[in-house]
Amino acid sequence: MFILFTSGLLTAQTWRSATAPPSGDNRGMTRWSIAKRFFIGQLSFILLLAIVGSVALVIDAADRIDRETRERMLTLSTSVALNPFVIDAVQTAHPSELLQPYAESLMDAANADFITIMDTHRIRYTHRNRDMIGGRFEGNITPALHGQAFTEIHNGSLGPTVRGIVPITSSDGTVIAIVSSGVTVSNVNLAVNARLPLVAAVAATLILVGALISLGLSRYLRRVTYGRGPEQISQMYAFYDAVLHSIGEGMLLVNPQGELVLYNTQAAELLGLPPMKPEAPPLPLRTADLPAELGELLAGGTSVDSEVVLTPSRVLLVTQRPARASGTGGRAASLGTVAIIRDRTDMQRLSGELDSMHTLADALRSQTHEHSNRLHTIVTLIELGRGDEALRFATHEVEQGQILTDRVVNAVGEPALSALLVGKTAQASERGVSLIIVSDGVVPPHGISAHDAVTIMGNLIDNALDAAARTVEEGAETHTPEERWVEVVLISTATELTISVLDSGLGLQGLRPEELWARGFSTKQDAGQGRGIGLALVRQTARSIGGTITVEDSEETVAGARFTVTVPFHAANRPSDQDEAR
Repeated sequence: MFILFTSGLLTAQTWRSATAPPSGDNRGMTRWSIAKRFFIGQLSFILLLAIVGSVALVIDAADRIDRETRERMLTLSTSVALNPFVIDAVQTAHPSELLQPYAESLMDAANADFITIMDTHRIRYTHRNRDMIGGRFEGNITPALHGQAFTEIHNGSLGPTVRGIVPITSSDGTVIAIVSSGVTVSNVNLAVNARLPLVAAVAATLILVGALISLGLSRYLRRVTYGRGPEQISQMYAFYDAVLHSIGEGMLLVNPQGELVLYNTQAAELLGLPPMKPEAPPLPLRTADLPAELGELLAGGTSVDSEVVLTPSRVLLVTQRPARASGTGGRAASLGTVAIIRDRTDMQRLSGELDSMHTLADALRSQTHEHSNRLHTIVTLIELGRGDEALRFATHEVEQGQILTDRVVNAVGEPALSALLVGKTAQASERGVSLIIVSDGVVPPHGISAHDAVTIMGNLIDNALDAAARTVEEGAETHTPEERWVEVVLISTATELTISVLDSGLGLQGLRPEELWARGFSTKQDAGQGRGIGLALVRQTARSIGGTITVEDSEETVAGARFTVTVPFHAANRPSDQDEAR
């Protein structure tokens, strides 16, 4: 008991020290890891439980032994009181001579410290100490005088004793004597102490098993929390959550089971996902409304760098890496994958416009060079005195350029689209390809977004020029510019614009139309970074503004491939009052 009580005091002192508020350089428990706190708390609880359980067992054992002793003494006294020999002996002239030997033999046989037989006036007939025979019995006998048997604890001549007191009655029921049997309290305590080793063994086993279990759980918590305390984890969560939702890029975490366990606000905006809630369960990829290509990429878990993924309204760059948790022995447990998503839509549109500007710049540079040659020719003709020929030569060149410009500008009211067609005409001429522009109706200014128009027409014409020019490289019989051509047909109505681009190339060459729309597909031999996205962008842009795109192969066109895009004129794309005033 003393050992258990001392252990409890030491545990309580340790816990108070651990939970004491920070002072000075010692910040106490705030620097403890969750694993350490759990181990100490669990061990303290087990020690407290062992102490309380041990005390309860000891008290229960003492109560049980006391109850058993009272019942045994009461039974012993009852058997003596009912013995005919005792009943006859107490009615003789000298009862002690008969009863003392009987009582001594019975005390040894019944393991009782005393058996006292007395008359109704407390005069002893028997006693453990013969010198006490004839003296007065100390204790309560009043209930026995009224014929009742009872037990009590009384401090008598042998010290504190547990007694069973029973009346001895004659045949007519008259109380003629009383018998008291008992054992000393010290002997009862010896019986209780005999149970203590078992109680201590049970308590020690409970503490040992509990400590081992707590140690195992503590090691597990240390491993999964990386030895951090709750304050550190709370602070890290706050920091990471702030970083997660403040960066301008989308971030997604996919677990090994193919579920979205975490994504930030930017990712939700880019992919049209519902806002992430901390208490929400993981979102399976198969039920998430993600573009098919992105869903396959996330489910596959492969590492990629700046992979282009197209959604109905955006161009996204996806970088994906495996997420691993460092483990023991150099091993790392897989947590899934982390994907970073960047929006490249505006950049892609600006890139298309920049390509158009490059086209115009190249065309201007080419025309500048050609103009220089023609200017020298005119100067030379004038120096040779052939002014009329120089005038006709200069007038013819101006008329040809002006005719092309006027035809394009009159057919296309959108300035960016007009500039694109003029530049592509010059570019086609440099590559030995004839660019034919046919228009039916006038494309109104702002009838279609300049960004969308440049994306659609620029990519279609570029692909057609490549197809027409590649016939020479691939050994086709088409060699002259007249036989290498690209035809652009613009049909404008009151509600929509149809753009049709036909080339003199080799057509689809057995490819299915679905393959053309796949991001990354290209028929060019030098397809590399940035290739294979043009047609996918055309399709995406057309669909985003409610348009359609179709393709016809050589069997239907009797030439190369024809791509036809039909887009509506939206009211949102018409010029505002401010734009018209400008």
